Order: sequence, then C-alpha cells, then structure tokens
Amino acid sequence: MKRNATFIKKLRHILEFSGVGLLSLMVRPLSAGGVYRLGSALGKLIHTFSGKRIRIARTNLDIAFGDTKTPQEKKLITQKSFIRMTVSALQILWLHHDTEKRIHQLFPEDPKNLNILTECLTRNRGAFILMAHYGNWEAMAIYNGYLGAMHLYSIARRLDNPYLEKATQAFRTCSGNGTFYRDDSPLKIVRALKNNSCVAVMMDQNTAVGGVFVEFFGKKAAAPRSVALLSRKLDTPILPVFVHPEKNGTYSIEIKPELKLTKTVDKEKDILDWTAECQKAIESVVRERPENWMWVHRRWKTRPPEEQGEKVY
Repeated sequence: MKRNATFIKKLRHILEFSGVGLLSLMVRPLSAGGVYRLGSALGKLIHTFSGKRIRIARTNLDIAFGDTKTPQEKKLITQKSFIRMTVSALQILWLHHDTEKRIHQLFPEDPKNLNILTECLTRNRGAFILMAHYGNWEAMAIYNGYLGAMHLYSIARRLDNPYLEKATQAFRTCSGNGTFYRDDSPLKIVRALKNNSCVAVMMDQNTAVGGVFVEFFGKKAAAPRSVALLSRKLDTPILPVFVHPEKNGTYSIEIKPELKLTKTVDKEKDILDWTAECQKAIESVVRERPENWMWVHRRWKTRPPEEQGEKVY
C-alpha cells in the first residue's frame, strides 16, 4: 500500500512538472504583449470557474473596504486580481527562456528612488526589502539581480513537487540572487545582513504559528515578528518596495522611504509596533490600487486568543 502511494505521488509530481513544462513551451515564442493578452483572457476564464476563491476574495474585500466600495466594484477588483495573477504566472514561464533580454522588456525603467536603497547600504547593515504579493514580485526579484544594485536573498517555502522545486530554485537564482527557506536557521539571514546583503520578506500572508497580531485594514491579522526582531537587534533598515503593473504587462518598481521606527527599552512593544508599521506600509499601497493584490489568500484566518472559536472563512 505504501509503495503504491509513493508511486502515485511521484507520478502526480511528474505530470504536474510536465504540464508546467508544456505551458512554458506554449508561451515561449510569444511576444511580451502576446503573453499579456493571453494571460488577461485566461485570467477572466479562471475567474469564472473559481467559486471558492472568489468567495474568499469577496470576504477579504468586505473586511478591507466594508461599504465604502459597492458589490460591483468588489467584483471588478476580484476579476482584475485574477487577471494580474494569471498574467504574472505566464510571464514567469515566459522568462525561463532568454531571461536577461526578456526581463528588461517587462521593466523598461530603473526603479524609482533607487538612491534610498543606495544610502541605506552605505551603513553596512544590509536591508530588509518589505514586499507583498502585489504585482509580479517574482519577476521583480529577477530584474533586481540583473540590475546589480544589491545582493538580494528571498525567503521561500519549499515546493512539495521536487521537480518543480529544482526548476524554480534555478530560475530564482539565475540573475545572481540567493534563497533562504523558511525552515533554514535564522543565522543565515543574520550573516547575510551583516555582509550588507538585502533580504526580501513577504509580510502580507497569514502567519499560523509564532506571529503577532496587528491591525491590517482595521482588523487584527497574524504577521511574522522576526523582521521586527532582527531589525531591532541589528539596526537593519526596512525598505518597502513594490512593483506596480503598468500598461500592456510592463512594470515599474517603487522604493519607498525607510520605515521610521523608534527603539525603546520595551523589546516586545517595539516588535509589536514595528510589525504594525510594516502592515501599514503594505496596506497603504494595496488600498490605493487594490486590484494588484492577491485577494484569494485567507489573510485573516488565524485569530487572536480573544477571538478563539470565531471563524472568518
């Protein structure tokens, strides 16, 4: 029985890998505009048949905007979010071929406010790059590798499929970036920051274990405490960086000012306050252009102790 289960699992992984490979071959000959148009059409189709994920997105939008947006506006935001995610996924597959040439077609201009990053790195404390599942975050990391403005590490979860994991890891590091896995020792992150490297952190998803609860769109959400903890300990600046979708599938990168965080004698309060500031930075960008965020994630799933027993989804 165990042998059969192992065989079935391996077969499923091979089929998944083959399916992704076939899709990659299909988009390879397309132009950047062709990938955008295909992704837009496919995103609309996927949205039509994604009942469960649509319900999650609508619940999130109700939490975030309440009655300030109409049901029709929320429906349009949800559809556009599906389109953005689908376009991004196809662009990543398209970038697997001739990556360095193609990445510049998606990012025609240098990041805005690059001087902010440059100034931070003169302190030799590295930097946390605060990001979100907004725009095409994977492509932005690849572009920054070729730009050479910083040595960037991303924190990722190992994929369950070992074949896809190997291919994804090779792609993520093709422009010189590094990767840390969530189960790696935090000492790796500490060493990278002490070597004046940058570490990209995604702080917009639910933290099921070991997080702290801070407000996100006016409702408490579980967020990781490690960024605030290490930033406070190492005096590492936190820079919000966002990749904004523009016309026809291109992107612009915006580096926002360093978060101004005050260190006190109360360590736990600082961690809570600094984490809250990170969430505010993400919220401000998502609030302005909500269609660019991944609304299908159950952001408010884990509830604080005083709300145990209550379910959002």
